[in-house]
Amino acid sequence: MSNQNNIVDDNTLVEDYMTTTTVTMNFKNSVLDIAKKMLAENISSIAITDDEGEIVGILTERDMIKVIANELPLGGISAMSLMSFPIVAVKKKAPIEEAAKIMATKKLRHLIVQDTYGKDVVGIITATDLARYLRERSSTGAVPAASEAWEVFF
Repeated sequence: MSNQNNIVDDNTLVEDYMTTTTVTMNFKNSVLDIAKKMLAENISSIAITDDEGEIVGILTERDMIKVIANELPLGGISAMSLMSFPIVAVKKKAPIEEAAKIMATKKLRHLIVQDTYGKDVVGIITATDLARYLRERSSTGAVPAASEAWEVFF
């Protein structure tokens, strides 16, 4: 909602727009297997785990493009050699503006979401989720306060 000065009073949190089902695969899996899983799940990233199931990195469509553009064999490259790490995360109770700032500053399109204490991974938020938030806010006439974080999406 807006006050009289057209300043947005928005209490939207990361958890309001994040995806709570995080698809994971082990760091030993081949990039080809991960690409097949991403296609089957219709997702643009996969969280990569170690042997204990802890998320240690993320593999995205952009990472896959590097392999394809260099004509490398997808089956011969492990997730470990291509994934982005350490993970960049945001807390689920953080304002959605914070996620936008992190993504804009670090030039990321995917952020791991952690619980309030930063111990457990509870989901993922993507640029697509932020775009959905902006679309919903603009359709109601309430747009976020101007900041360089949101400028990325305009």
